[in-house]
Amino acid sequence: MGRTDGEGMITRTGRYDWRGLKAFLYGATFAVLAVVAVPLQAEQAAEPEDGPVWTKGLHFQTEGEVVPVAEDGIHDPHNDAVRILQEPVESMLNFPRDDQGIINWVTVLRDGLISPRQSLSGEQDMYAADFDIVFKNTGSMPHVRFPHLAHTEWLTCANCHPAIFLPQKGANPVTMSRIIEGKYCGVCHGKVAFPPTMNCGRCHSVPRESTGLR
Repeated sequence: MGRTDGEGMITRTGRYDWRGLKAFLYGATFAVLAVVAVPLQAEQAAEPEDGPVWTKGLHFQTEGEVVPVAEDGIHDPHNDAVRILQEPVESMLNFPRDDQGIINWVTVLRDGLISPRQSLSGEQDMYAADFDIVFKNTGSMPHVRFPHLAHTEWLTCANCHPAIFLPQKGANPVTMSRIIEGKYCGVCHGKVAFPPTMNCGRCHSVPRESTGLR
């Protein structure tokens, strides 16, 4: 698996194909995950203006509370689709969870409990990018490893680039406070993925000694 050589410098291995920048749609059964609205322009990526969503209340996706799709602060309540989407409490009831009680989406995907598709017809293949980025500006905490593979097995690059993250070294001043405010990683984490304030070791997984920094 590829990884960075220094902060944000990428060594690519495996499948990485920019032709995969196409519109992403989930299958109808799990369409509840497909409508995370991020109406941002590329130039807004460094400082998204949207306020936090996940702090408005708990969600079944993360902590087991039953929150109707039309009221979860994620989906557009004025969109007719919210009337036909399966409620998370039903679709995710038997999904495996981690030791914090949070749905483990990597396990869900690899156990075949969901089958994301890249296009409406489902006839195209996903283009998974198999390389990591290591963030070293983490204070006294272990460094953060961002694995592209676990994300691009079901999300195309266009979901994050360039509206959330500019694909350029040093262009994204990511901090925990911004993430907790619902920016950067917080656009998804805390809504349908594990919250940024839980399971710290899932992100801060690279010992500082292994990168030569103490």
